[in-house]
Amino acid sequence: MRFLFWCYRRAAGMRRRLLRRLTPAGGLVLGAWCLISMLATNPGQTVAYQAWVLLTVLLLSALAFAPVFRLQVRVDRALPRLGTAGEPLRYRVRLQSLGRRVQHQLEFGEVFHGAHLDFQAFTDRLRPGRRNRTFKLSAPLPTPDLARVRAIPVPTVPAGGTVEFAAEVLPLRRGPLRFVEVWVGRQDPLGLLRAIRKVPAPANVLILPRRYPVAPGALPGATRYQHGGVTFASGIGESEEFVGVREYRRGDSLRNVHWRVSARLGRPVVREYQDEFFVRHALVLDTFCDASLDGLFEDAVSVAASFAFTVPHQDSLLDLLFVGPGTVCVTAGRGVGHTEHMLEVLACAQPCRDPRFDDLSNLVLSHGNRLSGCLIVLLDWDAPRRRLVARLRALRIPVWALVVVPPGGALDPGVSSAIEQPDRLVVLESGRLAEGLRAL
Repeated sequence: MRFLFWCYRRAAGMRRRLLRRLTPAGGLVLGAWCLISMLATNPGQTVAYQAWVLLTVLLLSALAFAPVFRLQVRVDRALPRLGTAGEPLRYRVRLQSLGRRVQHQLEFGEVFHGAHLDFQAFTDRLRPGRRNRTFKLSAPLPTPDLARVRAIPVPTVPAGGTVEFAAEVLPLRRGPLRFVEVWVGRQDPLGLLRAIRKVPAPANVLILPRRYPVAPGALPGATRYQHGGVTFASGIGESEEFVGVREYRRGDSLRNVHWRVSARLGRPVVREYQDEFFVRHALVLDTFCDASLDGLFEDAVSVAASFAFTVPHQDSLLDLLFVGPGTVCVTAGRGVGHTEHMLEVLACAQPCRDPRFDDLSNLVLSHGNRLSGCLIVLLDWDAPRRRLVARLRALRIPVWALVVVPPGGALDPGVSSAIEQPDRLVVLESGRLAEGLRAL
């Protein structure tokens, strides 16, 4: 196992270095050289020998003529604070040459901090109950690349001058995207290899989860009395909706005295409030899964982010509830919080390996007395999850359950009663989330 993990890490590092050093034409020549090297083992294959010699000469010539790159540059980026997985991240780059020569045909690229698996995560993905003699895994290993970037042509840089150009990277996964350094390169005369110069340029961009179109207002529930109103929902104080002022009466709290108006009128007046009724939904994210279901967890986060993104289009509050290292509750809507903050929290959500689903049930039920409806994004449809639905329905809270399943998968119905069935049960197949959400 240790040896396999070492091979995986070394292969991932070699792959990243080759992608930086080789041009597309160089990658094609190297691949052909490796293939023909296996065919040229037969002395009778004279054509294969000739092709092998030709490709070897091309590769050696590219190595010999690749320039020794000693360019001194200074690089500044104008990076945005946030990006979205699967959508291009565009920004501006300012490159200043510190040398005394005009620089032609330069290329620009980025180096990111890779998403390396640790040894425990690597072993968790092996097929349980058998030895790893066939190299077959229970789930595909994630790509070590957090973003994809191509070599970007740089305009001609005058001696000691500065150029500005547009750059673009494609984030592949949510979470912090750590820019480590940039590289500036130049191809050899054959266009097979690059000589590169690395420049440290650390920076961070938070990548939000991938989102899919969801119809605004597609959530269950009606208006409900909210103790304390919107102000209490934000956690600032316990006050209802402000409607005006009135004269002070014996027994009124001094906290409600409107001192500015009292000073102007010459007599004490207090603020008057009224109870408030509005819609408040819970968006519950299931984070409990093993390593083999990490792909489904990422899909579940995208589904939750898609519904969280509809908050600005609704006159309601939305509570995001899930369990990580601790319990998380984030509220947005009606001026209480911003959707962007909720998406940032989802971008950093991590799966839980411990079977503590009761913690999530207790968190959701503690908010039950003020919920108009509940939307639950689940990774399974087992007994603990059905019990949570039953307890919410016992509180007369409409429940929609969205269960994310593998491609071609289906729910295991088990033994469930009518009370354990949500008002709406939707199966979302991984890889076809957009179609499933569009049908809501």
